[in-house]
Amino acid sequence: MTEAAHLPMREVIRRAGALPNVRPVRFVPLLLPMWAVEVVATVRESHAYDVFDRYLTRALAEAGLSGTAELAGFFGVEPLLVERTARFLERIGHVRPGDGGWELTALGRRSVADGRRYLLSPGRRMTLRFGGSRAEPVPFAHATHSVWLDRPALTLPDGTVFAPAGASPELPAGSVSGLLERDDLADFTGPAVPVRVEAPRPRRVWLPVYLVECEDDPVVFGWAVDGPDPYLLRVYLSHAG
Repeated sequence: MTEAAHLPMREVIRRAGALPNVRPVRFVPLLLPMWAVEVVATVRESHAYDVFDRYLTRALAEAGLSGTAELAGFFGVEPLLVERTARFLERIGHVRPGDGGWELTALGRRSVADGRRYLLSPGRRMTLRFGGSRAEPVPFAHATHSVWLDRPALTLPDGTVFAPAGASPELPAGSVSGLLERDDLADFTGPAVPVRVEAPRPRRVWLPVYLVECEDDPVVFGWAVDGPDPYLLRVYLSHAG
């Protein structure tokens, strides 16, 4: 690979030299083995509520109301407005007809709790990324802003050659399902949060980094963070250890 795909060595040397209490000994360009999993997902997207949507769903959740007539009386509006709004919320999966009125779905209850109108969109193609050694999910900022290579080879225009840092084991079978069960899932997938996935296809990828060996603890530089990257240091140590 000939085009500039990462920081030149001289820039990493400059940045490391400017750090307080860091005494570099050696700079090692490495390719960390990682995993990319291509999936087709149903994603949950966050939107702002329209005003009456918000009031109606809160009334269903908090006021113990459910019938169209009693909701209209509660708000002092025409029943037709309640009916239209409820039918819209039914189409997007927030409410369903209940015993004598309307009731919230699980998606509707979560939307009320978070104060955001969530929508489910099927058929979204996404790439989920995992560390190669322990198969931990890659944070969204790194997944989005890092350099990812499809093969373990990278030479920069200044002649810097990145060497593979060993091989990664097979991706554990439960890696994707385990990620989807995490409460902090959005930290790894961004605002379009997958709730169901189909047809996962894992493939090996490589992440170029600079390991800076120091007189004390090492530091690691990548592309996504402007400075020493604690996350990449953990990934490197998991391979080295």
